[in-house]
Amino acid sequence: MQLDLDLVRTKLPAHIRNPDPELYRSGNYVALDFETTIVGKGLALYPENSIVLSVWRLGPGHPRYKPGKDLFFSWRNEYGLGQLVKDCEAADFIIAHNAKFELQWLDRCGLDTTEVVVWDTMLAEYVLGGNRWTWGQLSLENCGKRRVEEGKLSIIGGMFKVGLCSTEIPASWLKDYCIQDTLLCEKLYHAQLKATDGTRLLPVVYTRCLLTPALADLEKNGMYLDQGMVAEMREERERDYAEVLKDLEDATGGINVNSTLQLREHLYETLGFAELKDRRGNPIRTASGLPKTDQATIQRLKPKTDKQKQFLELFTRSKELYNELTKYLRKFDDCCNEVDGWLRGQFNQTNTRTHRLSSSGLDYNTQFQNFPRQYKPIFQSRHKGWFIGEADGAQLEFRVAAHLGRDKVALGDIVQGTDIHNVTASIIWPDDCPDGLLDDPDIKHPMRQGAKEHTFKPLYGGRSGTPEQVRYYEFFREKYGGVTETQQSWINSVLKDGELETEWGMRYYWPDTEMQHSGYVTNSTSICNYPVQAFATAEIIPIGLAYFWHYLKKTDLQMLIVNTVHDSIITELPPNEVEDFDALSYRCMVEEVYGYLDTIYDVRLEVPLAAGVAHGEHWSDNMAKANERVYTAEPALYVQAA
Repeated sequence: MQLDLDLVRTKLPAHIRNPDPELYRSGNYVALDFETTIVGKGLALYPENSIVLSVWRLGPGHPRYKPGKDLFFSWRNEYGLGQLVKDCEAADFIIAHNAKFELQWLDRCGLDTTEVVVWDTMLAEYVLGGNRWTWGQLSLENCGKRRVEEGKLSIIGGMFKVGLCSTEIPASWLKDYCIQDTLLCEKLYHAQLKATDGTRLLPVVYTRCLLTPALADLEKNGMYLDQGMVAEMREERERDYAEVLKDLEDATGGINVNSTLQLREHLYETLGFAELKDRRGNPIRTASGLPKTDQATIQRLKPKTDKQKQFLELFTRSKELYNELTKYLRKFDDCCNEVDGWLRGQFNQTNTRTHRLSSSGLDYNTQFQNFPRQYKPIFQSRHKGWFIGEADGAQLEFRVAAHLGRDKVALGDIVQGTDIHNVTASIIWPDDCPDGLLDDPDIKHPMRQGAKEHTFKPLYGGRSGTPEQVRYYEFFREKYGGVTETQQSWINSVLKDGELETEWGMRYYWPDTEMQHSGYVTNSTSICNYPVQAFATAEIIPIGLAYFWHYLKKTDLQMLIVNTVHDSIITELPPNEVEDFDALSYRCMVEEVYGYLDTIYDVRLEVPLAAGVAHGEHWSDNMAKANERVYTAEPALYVQAA
C-alpha cells in the first residue's frame, strides 16, 4: 500500500510544515555546551564516549526562565540529563556552536531531534561571511573575537590540544571553561541575529540549520562495502601498479622518479623535454630557479618523441594507480577486514565557499561523497536482498541557471525534454552525428557520455579548450542569452561593488575584482559559478533532504538514508518500498522545494524541477541504470514565463 503523503505531512513538526525564521526572535531558547571524553574527537557516534559535563542557559522567553537562576550545569552522563532534555523540548530553538555535535549527544540523551530547531553559531557566522570564511576561521574562539571581541580560556584549550581528556582536567577549571563557552555562544547568537538586520540572510541561516538534525542522524548510518568486490578491485589495481612501475623502471633505466634531482635530470637532459614557458616566453621555474618537476607541470609537457610519449603515459598511469590505491582501495580493504565494510563519514557544513556540503571519512581517511564513479558499484545495502536507491535533482544546475537567467530558450529545452548532452556532442563531434539525432530523443550520439563534462562548463565561465570545444562554448553562450546576460550582470555588479547579493538573499564577496588590460575581469569564473552551484546544491538539495528525512521519520518505512552527494540522496530500501521511495523523492525534492522557496525566500521558480530516481543491488550499477526514472514537476507548480 503506497503512502498517503498528505496525511504524513500533517504529522511533520511545525517548523517543517510551516517554516518561519522569525522564531529565532522569540527568546525561548536553550544555549548549551558539552564536555565529553575524547575518542574520535568526542563524537557521540563512538559508544565508548560519554558526557562529562553539561552547561546550559535558558533564554528569557523560556517557560522555566527565572532571572538570576537561568544557568545550569550537571556532571551526570547522557543517561542522567532528563532536565536538560525537558528544557530543550520546551524551547523554540537550541543555540550551540557546531550544533551537529550537540545534537548527536542530545539524541543519546533521549531528545527527539526531529522536533528540534537549532541556531548554530558556526553556521550563522559562515552565512554572514559568505565566501570569506571557511572552517579554519569558524572556531568558537575566532567567531567570538570577530563578532563580540571575546575569546576563550586559552589554558584549557591548550590542554585539549595536547590530548588531555575532560576527565583529566581539574573540575573547577573545566566548569569555568564550559560556562564561558556557553555564555560566549549565547552572546554570539545575539550579535549574529542583529547582524542579519537589514539583510535577507536570516532565512539563509534558517535553511542551513534546518538540515543539521538530519545530518546528525544520517552520520550514524554509514554505507557498506561489498567485501568481495573491494578485494578483487584492489588485487587488480595492485597488479597493474606493479606492472607499470616495472615498465617505468625499464624505460628510465631504474631512476627513482620520487627523487626531484633524478627526475629533473631525466626529464630535461636525458629525454630533452622543453620547459613550459609563460606568456613572455620565459621558462616557468621553481622559486630557486630550477626546472619544475611537480605532477601538474609534467602533465603539461608536450611530447615530441616516442620515448617522451612513453614516459608521460607510464608516469601518469603510475600516479593514477597510486592515488587509487592510497586514497581509496587500500583504505576500503582495511575497512572490510576490520569492520566488515562499514564505512562512516562526516558531513562538513562550513568547508566550501559556495556553501554546498563536503565530507570526510570518519574512521578511514577517505572521501565520503566524491567517490570516483568507478567505486560507486562496490557499495551495497547492509541487509541482504535490499536495494541502494538514489534520487537526484535531474539537470539541476542547468534548470537553476535557466531560472536565474529567466532564459526562455533554456526553459523551452527543459520543458520539451531536449537532450542537451546530445546537442553538445553533435557540435563538438559533428562528423559522428547520426541522422535525425536532434529530432528523435531516442537517438544517442556515440560521444554523448564524453560530452557531459563540456555541456555546462560555460555556466561556470569556461571558455578555453580545443577549437571544437570553444565552438560549443560560444554556441552555448549565444543560444542561452538570458543566462549569459545575467552572469555578465553579476560580473559587472561585483566589478562595481566587490560583492553580489543573490536572488534569495545570500551574499558573496570578491573585493579584489578588477578588469585587466585585456578586458578580462578577475574572479569571473567564481562569480558565474557560485550563484548557480549554491542555489542548486546549497539551497534546493538541502531543503529536499531535510524534508525527505522528516517525512521518513513519520512513517513506518524501513528505508534508511545513508548518504547525500551534492545533488542526490542515497538510501537503502527493501524491494517493497521502491514505489514509496519514488513518491517521497518527488514530494520532497520537487513539490516541497517550490513551497519552501516561495515561503522563505519569496522566490517563485520559473522552471520545472525533476527528480531522477534509480535502484539496484549496488550503488549506480547496471541494474540501477536500467531502472532510472525521472519525475518532472507539473506546470501548476512553477511560474511559466510569458
